[in-house]
Amino acid sequence: IGQLLLPLLIGLSLGIVGINPANFTVQMSAFYVLLTYLIMAFGGLLVMYLSIKPFLPLPQDWFRFKWRSNWIVWGVGGYLIALPLVIVVSLINQQLWQGNGGSNPLLPLALEGQDTIALIIFFLTAAVAAPVFEEIIFRGFLLPSLTRYLPVWGAIALSSLIFAIAHLSLSEVLPLATLGIVLGFVYTRSRNLLAPMLLHSLWNSGTLLSLFVLGSS
Repeated sequence: IGQLLLPLLIGLSLGIVGINPANFTVQMSAFYVLLTYLIMAFGGLLVMYLSIKPFLPLPQDWFRFKWRSNWIVWGVGGYLIALPLVIVVSLINQQLWQGNGGSNPLLPLALEGQDTIALIIFFLTAAVAAPVFEEIIFRGFLLPSLTRYLPVWGAIALSSLIFAIAHLSLSEVLPLATLGIVLGFVYTRSRNLLAPMLLHSLWNSGTLLSLFVLGSS
C-alpha cells in the first residue's frame, strides 16, 4: 500500500488538479518525497494500531523508549559493526548483480540538491522520518510478534528479510537484510527502540552524506 498504491493515488490526485511532479523544483521535489513518506508512515502506523488494538494493553516491554539507558552506546556500536558487514555483503552482492544494483530513490534528487532547504528536507526524510517509522514497524512490532512462533534468532532473520523486501529493490535485498539483522540484534539486546533508531539514522545519514559528496565532486 505504502510503496505502490499511495504514490499512485497521490499522482492521480495531482493530475486531476493539473499538477505535474515532473515540473517540480528541487525543493518542491524534496518536500513531495517527505510528504508522501509521512502519508505512507501514517497509513502504516494506523494499520498497526488497528491490528493491536484488541490486545491492548500490551506488555510493558513492547514499543519501549528508555531515554535513561545506554541506547547511544548500542546505536553507535551497532553502526560500527554494521558498516564493515554491509560493505562486504554489498561487494559480494555487486558481483552477483554485475554492478546493476538498485539505488536509493533520493539519489537523482540528492545529486542535484545544492540548496540548503532541499538538503534539510532530504535529511529529515532519510535520517529522522524513515528510522522512526521503520523501526517502530519492523523492530517494535514485527520482530517481537514473530517470537511467538520462532526463536529470537529466527525472528530477527525473518523480520530482517521482510525489512529488506519491503524496500522493493531485489538487487539490494542482501545488504538490507544484513543491516536488518544488526538492527534486530541491537534491539533485542538493548530492549530499547531508541538504539536501532539511532543506528538506522546514522546509517541513512552516512549514505546521504556520501551521495552529496559524490554528487558535488
